[in-house]
Amino acid sequence: MTGTERLFYADPYVQRFTACVVATRPVGDRLAVALDRTAFYPTGGGQPYDTGVLAGRRVLDVTTEDGEIWHLLDGDAPDGEIEGIIDWDRRLDHMQQHTGQHILSQSFIRACDAETVAFHLGVAYCTIDLNRVDLAPEAVARAEAEANAVIDAALPVTAGFVDERALDQLPLRRPPKVTGAIRVVQVAGYDWSACGGTHTANTAQVGLVKVTAVERRGPELRVTFVCGRRARNDHARLSRLVSGLAARLSVGQDEVPAAVERIVAEQQALRKELADLEAAWAVATTEQLWAEADAIAGRRVVAATLQAPTERVKQVAQALRLRPGAVVLIGITGERPQLVFTRADDVDLDVAALLRNAVIGVGGKGGGRPDWAQGGAPDTAALEAALAAAARDAVARSS
Repeated sequence: MTGTERLFYADPYVQRFTACVVATRPVGDRLAVALDRTAFYPTGGGQPYDTGVLAGRRVLDVTTEDGEIWHLLDGDAPDGEIEGIIDWDRRLDHMQQHTGQHILSQSFIRACDAETVAFHLGVAYCTIDLNRVDLAPEAVARAEAEANAVIDAALPVTAGFVDERALDQLPLRRPPKVTGAIRVVQVAGYDWSACGGTHTANTAQVGLVKVTAVERRGPELRVTFVCGRRARNDHARLSRLVSGLAARLSVGQDEVPAAVERIVAEQQALRKELADLEAAWAVATTEQLWAEADAIAGRRVVAATLQAPTERVKQVAQALRLRPGAVVLIGITGERPQLVFTRADDVDLDVAALLRNAVIGVGGKGGGRPDWAQGGAPDTAALEAALAAAARDAVARSS
């Protein structure tokens, strides 16, 4: 074998072709075939492989090795002359994204003096990593605007192999990573790049490039973008979101940001009001429980049930334990009944042991420190029984 003829180099718009099988090999529990010629692009240069069918078998993966392109098939390996059909939607999408990347990378150089150091063509979006992290949103917008101006100009996009000695005559955006004859993709008068991928015939076929996110990643700036059909789909998605928000808020689309700001301000005011009310409730509840507590030999045993969020009840327990002589036994009713036991620092009482003794007879569990313990009971009746038992025990130990 002397290497597979790459039809996509001569014409990336080839969708059907015929070829002969020249080799087969197992790959796991499947088979891969090599052809004398193929229009299937193999993974490489940041661009994923093509899919489609060969002789009616689905192509699951396309790779290259030692000049041969291997097609992993879903089915047995054919022989002789066969027909291949490219998944054109996937190929065109890759062509739009890859050509758009060439344009966008050059636009960042010209508008921001920022060079692309990495490129990834993903299923839903693409990214380039720039060698600068200090770009303001306005600079990114300038680069995007320049890229779209190049797309609107419908510049021809051509590709061909250039002898290594002639590369010095071309203003390549980046030096090539390989030696020998280099394939150079040219966006006429704008960008020259060493690249083996597939590209549109002119920039207008990219349709549109839209930057969707910018984030710093270490010493580099990652720019996420979409082109062509992906950009149109993303616009439609955003339009649906804005239309839905506008309808939900009963405002026009341009009024959505102001309406959201009003809602955020109202929520912040409500959260502050709620926090103030919760604090007032905690103070009032603390005072009430302390006033109602039994005073025994210099101690006050607070034994009560509350129906409130656990964190709010803990605030009450913390406030009560700051009072000299306090023994605090609180049950929290609700879907998951809980117990919170604590005591003042001047009280010699192990509330963890008190809790364990109280819950063991009702099917509950719990534990903690001598000055703070928490547990649970299976239901409200068990909670009340455990709390009553603990209160009796605390009173007995205080007498």
